Amino acid sequence: MGLKVTIKRGRPYAPAVFFLFLLFAASAHATGLRGAIVIGNTEVMSYSVVYELDRNNNLSGYSVCDINGSEETKARIRGTYDPKTRSLNFEEVVVISTRSKVPVSEFCLMKVSGRFEKKNGRTMFNGTFTSKSRDPGLLCESGSIVMMMEDDADALAKRAAKALEKLPPPAEAPLPEPEWTRNVVEVEAGSLTELRIESPVVQLDLVDDRFQDGDRITVLKNNAVILDALEITNRVKSFRFDLEKEGKEVTFTILAEDEGAISLTTVKASIRSGSQVHLLMVSLSKGESARIVLKLP
Repeated sequence: MGLKVTIKRGRPYAPAVFFLFLLFAASAHATGLRGAIVIGNTEVMSYSVVYELDRNNNLSGYSVCDINGSEETKARIRGTYDPKTRSLNFEEVVVISTRSKVPVSEFCLMKVSGRFEKKNGRTMFNGTFTSKSRDPGLLCESGSIVMMMEDDADALAKRAAKALEKLPPPAEAPLPEPEWTRNVVEVEAGSLTELRIESPVVQLDLVDDRFQDGDRITVLKNNAVILDALEITNRVKSFRFDLEKEGKEVTFTILAEDEGAISLTTVKASIRSGSQVHLLMVSLSKGESARIVLKLP
């Protein structure tokens, strides 16, 4: 699905999600099923599938996520349909095309399981999904999915558009500025840096924004290698993880494998959590290492 995810458990869609679903339905152009995916309880993205069934109810076709958006991605799908239980299961197997700038090797491809139900005279598909990347170091998201037949979606979108025309214009109000706090730390060889994290969901970005001279690092998370002798460039390498699932504490070890053409291996590690941003400037000689410990209160 092209999510960084990348895009937790199945649940009935909330009114706000349904409203967004109507907007997606009005703008999508795919045939088959059309609707939205809900990623990790917070993010909503338009989604559609076009498929055919053979005599054995094997499914083939394609999916499109973030329809007409900057991350629009088309993927080939395959799966099965059980007419007795009205269950539909399919998975994205390969990216066909994308507008995203994220490397295809880092995409999170979805595996969907759900069933068709009749609601208010319309056929709805409700299900859940998991996702997985070819890169074992990337954490992909799970979530829920709701779609309907295209003809029903078109009719519902027209009714929604007429209803919206009758609503009074919203009052204009200034958007609140996010209150980010930023902490810059110089990390030296052999040091242990402890950081208190306010939110369990953390994003770690690694980049070398200085000289692109062939610096290579190995990164371990709780003594397990997640990056092995990776060349650090100005292309960001990102990871997302949940401290609640890690026992409220995680230790990263950064080991300098190669200094490149210029002395010292330099890495900028950005750690985002809630409204916090911890910016760590790491400078190491070949063979040296430093540890970073993240803890929940």
